[in-house]
Order: sequence, then C-alpha cells, then structure tokens
Amino acid sequence: MVTILSKGYFDRNGRLIGEIFDADGININKEMVRLGMAWHFKKYSDDMSYDKLEIEARDSKIGLWKDKEPVAPWDFR
Repeated sequence: MVTILSKGYFDRNGRLIGEIFDADGININKEMVRLGMAWHFKKYSDDMSYDKLEIEARDSKIGLWKDKEPVAPWDFR
C-alpha cells in the first residue's frame, strides 16, 4: 500500500505532482533522490530537503551521479 499526497497540481504533461509514501511512512520521492535515482526538479518543488539529498548523492557519486555529465530529463527531451 502507498499513499500519495498532492495539492492537486499537474505538470505540463498532465501528470499529478505529489509525494508517495510507503506503508512504513517512508517518503519514496526523497529516497529516490537520496539514492541518486532522481533529480530534485525545483520548478515543482521548493522543499530544500530534496536539494540537500541531491547534493549528498552527487558528492557520493551514487546512482545517476556516477556519470561525469548526467543529462537532466528535462534537457534530454
């Protein structure tokens, strides 16, 4: 079971913006950023705890940060 918390906003592609929590209350969004599996997209988030997690992942060179020049999804498209 997961819980999705959202303010009801959608991105330009019609995708719901929100945070996903697992049954233990763990924020999956933050876990993905912490493990270098996702970027903090500041356009839709002003929660600077995500920024801190991304910086830690970058400094540790884990996940996508292993690549010397990772390309952000919004630039890739």
